[in-house]
Amino acid sequence: MSVSVSVIIPTYKSAQWVEETLESVLRQTYGLDSVEIIVVDDCSPDDSVEVARRVLRDKPVRSQVVRHETNVGTPANRNSGWKLAQGDWIQFLDADDLLAPHKIELQARVAAQAPDDVGVVYSNWQYYEQVAGSWQTTGAIHTPIVDQDPVEQILGEFDYGYVGPTLIRKSFIAKVGGFIERPNIGEDCDLMLRMAMAGARFRQAHSDSAAFLYRQWPSSLWRAYFKNPLALRNAMQTFREAEQFLRARGPLSDRARIGLGRRYSRWADVFVEHDAETYRELCDWLNGLGFKQPLDLSPALRLTASALGYDNAIRLRSLYRRLKSWQRLKDSP
Repeated sequence: MSVSVSVIIPTYKSAQWVEETLESVLRQTYGLDSVEIIVVDDCSPDDSVEVARRVLRDKPVRSQVVRHETNVGTPANRNSGWKLAQGDWIQFLDADDLLAPHKIELQARVAAQAPDDVGVVYSNWQYYEQVAGSWQTTGAIHTPIVDQDPVEQILGEFDYGYVGPTLIRKSFIAKVGGFIERPNIGEDCDLMLRMAMAGARFRQAHSDSAAFLYRQWPSSLWRAYFKNPLALRNAMQTFREAEQFLRARGPLSDRARIGLGRRYSRWADVFVEHDAETYRELCDWLNGLGFKQPLDLSPALRLTASALGYDNAIRLRSLYRRLKSWQRLKDSP
């Protein structure tokens, strides 16, 4: 029994990447008669649309390329794509990332046997970076497991790959309304947590090699969100809603408490310097979990924070970094 899969590819200024990304779909070992490709372009100023249409022309796969006339953002592009999709399962694929050839076949076999309450089938993944002038896989293969209790486990599992390494049942995406269309550095995590809280079960499809490749490059879209306090603040709200869900089930487990503490702590230094109100709120949330300061501090920062307090330690570190940067500029020819 085969399942139908729709691959949703949002593009924006993606002309340099989208051909390779599309080819990674066309090279799937899964039968292309059970696959469709939907490219949704966010009013790109380059020729992303033309490249995508050229690559897909005359290929033995159902496809369409849709172009928004105004810029609406990646979450809205993804929402446009899955709403157009005819497949029962959705593969979200950013225009610079790649599917391993076996990815869809591997997960479709699991999806075909999965009961109706399984909303997500996921596999391992690896980074893809330019090394010595050539693109290649780098680092360890990330093999998270979140089958037992996905809300708790996703919170604690920073290596969970979110939407790229997954197939997602379309009916569950519809159940939670798809992606929230607001800036959020954790928009993928937000969708996964909301589906888990809505009752979706998660099922791992094991692979010896990486099934999905995340391309790393300096202008990757997610990197820009680090400069957007609103996107960071909305990510924190995602985790706060997960905490409220878990508390409604009963007392927090240590796994949940630590996972939430690490999530709240991840960008605490950014909030100290750029969003004091959110930082104070995070401190209250951390205190409610039993933590007096952010978690996962480096040894040097932990030592400084113990003497000066976390806020002052971050400000001192920032001053030190600015002085070092100024000194490098002064010493440069």
